[in-house]
Amino acid sequence: MKATIHGTIMSPWVRRLLAFCEEKGVDYEIINVVPLGEPDPEFLKISPLGKVPVLEVGGRFLPDSLAACSYIESAIAEPPLFPADGWDRGWMFWLCDYLGTGLFSKVEAPLFIQRFVNPMLLKTPTDAAVVAQALELMPAHFDYLESQLDGGKEFLVGDAISLADLTAGSIFVNFRHAGETVDAARWPSLSAYVERIHARPSFARIIEREKEAVGEVSPMFA
Repeated sequence: MKATIHGTIMSPWVRRLLAFCEEKGVDYEIINVVPLGEPDPEFLKISPLGKVPVLEVGGRFLPDSLAACSYIESAIAEPPLFPADGWDRGWMFWLCDYLGTGLFSKVEAPLFIQRFVNPMLLKTPTDAAVVAQALELMPAHFDYLESQLDGGKEFLVGDAISLADLTAGSIFVNFRHAGETVDAARWPSLSAYVERIHARPSFARIIEREKEAVGEVSPMFA
């Protein structure tokens, strides 16, 4: 499969799709689209909501990360990144929703916007109150993820990597761009898990690409 991915590599949802492609061995290229300000009318033709990423394959466009990963999973069987067991697959989708609605929306996005996007890209001040609120909400989300990794589990669902792990790994990259790490003393399983996921060749390649793009602008690479 030859794919084109429209979006910015700094988006966790673009990064999730990139990681999915890396794990599946998909040959892809990236067309940079930064979803800041009013969307380009031409981009709205392939992404009516103005969201990234958009997966382009054979002249067709899928304007959603989950939809794109689902398509690739159906087109390329190995390695499987959706569990075969029905309950496990359902739990994977639940965790993806939890990570997006909870960790991303309530913690990661506010921190990333206030500590990276605003000062580094938009040259606007950081809102300390927004940061404080995100940090206040963070422990509850980390507690839940720690509970999902109890007993030394290597992955969030079953005994193999899945979309849930790629989702978590992608969000935690932005968490690191915001200058935060997981406290290993308080959340040992989660801390080790994040390090393990980010050390996978798929994520290592993506993170190296981000380092080349932003360098020491990000606290992750300072």
